[in-house]
Amino acid sequence: GVDLVRRVEGAAVHALATPLLTKSDGSKYGKTAEGTLWLDPGMSSPFAFYQYFLNQADADVGGLLRVFSFSHEEIEELERSAKERPEERAAQLALAGELTALVYGDEAVEEAVAASRALFGEGDLAGLDARTMEAAVAEVPRTTVEPGEELRPLIDLAVASGLFESRGSAKQAIAQGGLYVNNRRVADGAASLTRGDLLHGRWLLLRRGKRTLAAVEVR
Repeated sequence: GVDLVRRVEGAAVHALATPLLTKSDGSKYGKTAEGTLWLDPGMSSPFAFYQYFLNQADADVGGLLRVFSFSHEEIEELERSAKERPEERAAQLALAGELTALVYGDEAVEEAVAASRALFGEGDLAGLDARTMEAAVAEVPRTTVEPGEELRPLIDLAVASGLFESRGSAKQAIAQGGLYVNNRRVADGAASLTRGDLLHGRWLLLRRGKRTLAAVEVR
């Protein structure tokens, strides 16, 4: 750009450049990397934006903190927490909350936190709006039920969604009380749901244990 202006306009201009953001493995963040993030809420919802930073690896979060936010002292404390108590994910929570508030406001952070809690059984899934639910299921493995197609038994949906590799492993999880549909524990894998059970008339959220999610989209 600088050279073009000089050649066409004969004017002297200056450019400010910043290094590309890269992960600890050397891959780049941004449009050439998987998982593009947008500031436009129509392209990346506030929930997806929040989750993007919440899911950063421990090895990458320190560099992002230094680029985007926080004082030197705060960063040192967050990095110390990440090393000593990685399960708390304090650095990721701080980064996700700070940047989501900066771009979308404090209310968006509250909604994203509430949605995250609901997805993992700590809140009301029915209270999530359709847009947030759509953003959530976009982040997890899922299967699709086409118009006019009957809803299959739960155990078959759980396997089709990728939550389990086989009916055998799904049966074992059900027997141990480890399969949930819309945050309700499944007792009978042969049971079938109706369209009245769908969230916003469209989705079923499946969970294995505490943290592993999948979804069924009914068109």
